Amino acid sequence: MARKLLLDKANVPGITSFEVYRREGGYRSVEKALKMAPAEIVEEVKKSGLRGRGGAGFPTGMKWSFIAKPEGVPRHLVVNADESEPGTFKDRYLMEFIPHLLIEGMVVSSFALGSNVSYIYIRGEYAWIPDILEKAIDEAKANGFLGKNILGTGFDCEIYVQRGAGAYICGEETALIESLEGKRGNPRIKPPFPAIKGLWERPTVVNNVETIAAVVPIINEGGEEYAKIGVGKSTGTKLISACGNINKPGVYEIDMTISVEDFIFSDEYCGGIPNGKKLKACIPGGSSVPILPANLLLTTAKGEKRLMNYESLSDGGFATGSMMGSGGFIVLDEDQCVVKNTMTLARFYHHESCGQCSPCREGTGWMERILKKIDSGKGEMKDIDLLWDIQRKIEGNTICPLGDAAAWPVAAAIRHFRDEFEWHVLNPEKCLTENFGLRHYADPIHVPVTA
Repeated sequence: MARKLLLDKANVPGITSFEVYRREGGYRSVEKALKMAPAEIVEEVKKSGLRGRGGAGFPTGMKWSFIAKPEGVPRHLVVNADESEPGTFKDRYLMEFIPHLLIEGMVVSSFALGSNVSYIYIRGEYAWIPDILEKAIDEAKANGFLGKNILGTGFDCEIYVQRGAGAYICGEETALIESLEGKRGNPRIKPPFPAIKGLWERPTVVNNVETIAAVVPIINEGGEEYAKIGVGKSTGTKLISACGNINKPGVYEIDMTISVEDFIFSDEYCGGIPNGKKLKACIPGGSSVPILPANLLLTTAKGEKRLMNYESLSDGGFATGSMMGSGGFIVLDEDQCVVKNTMTLARFYHHESCGQCSPCREGTGWMERILKKIDSGKGEMKDIDLLWDIQRKIEGNTICPLGDAAAWPVAAAIRHFRDEFEWHVLNPEKCLTENFGLRHYADPIHVPVTA
């Protein structure tokens, strides 16, 4: 049983209330942190090896150390709770069931960063959660852990919850900042980076919910102790949103030494695949990361068991690996159609493109239309190569990563399941009624000859 640092109190009755949370050891990290210098807190986060849990995996302590500190200019912490990646719902779980953990982490992080006014930007579809967060904020303030002169230390901190309007693009930090300022959520060109000019052109750090929550055990136990959990640069625990064709969908906290195979098939976690079906493929880190067929999912390019961590999941690059991403773990059994799943994702990214960059604005629509054509039995062989060419011209040619997020699923689907696309073209009368069994590839890499 993996040790739990974030979800260990999740099932305690009444844990959403300050009284119960405090009784269970809550806000100890605030008491400890306010006796430290801000630079010492940043150093502990660096020692911990904590990497951003929102998808990019950038070292958190390093990101904090970049924040500019001009004299007389306010700084801000913004928590990215715009969890809109299909297949990802771990942050929702934290906010809904352990809201004080996030508030506690924000107080500590705000002190470390010198932020007296901090924000939670939450996706519009989480309509019921802002009330939970605002209640926790009011309770923390009433008990002296938030607001003016926290615990008599002279440190002031206010936290505000801002509801988004349901735009996936606002999960990108600069688009989030634009929206928070009351403007259309279009990503900004970088540089300047938010650490220099962010919210209202002030130095700003944007971290996601899980990242800030992880600051609590880091301060309580020390960065070096936290770093002992996991392996290599994948330290600490990680929340995984598991869904798809598994017996036990849900949010799991793992240490990153567990294998993908054990995560899927052990009773402690996903509990295997329903109805005795075989594993066909998996999207291991949310909809934007490359899909992997079963053989590559379970084994790395080096022939080792693939582990649930940043390095192992990306082993070999996109030819044989994928990404940890946001931790949205989507399992597909042998009856699932990769073409139809890819079309569904393409429709999402086309709908969510802000339209600022023409490769993304036009290219996502083209990919959706071509995938619909293939899925409906009207495709031609040249459409597969055209899809490959379009995604290649989107990737790396947009202001923000949404273009990459749209291109990678299409590229990986063609790379690993090109025969399935060809089957749709060659069997137009069957492709709407028949499914596609598990592939056991002798050579699992299928790259178009035009690539």
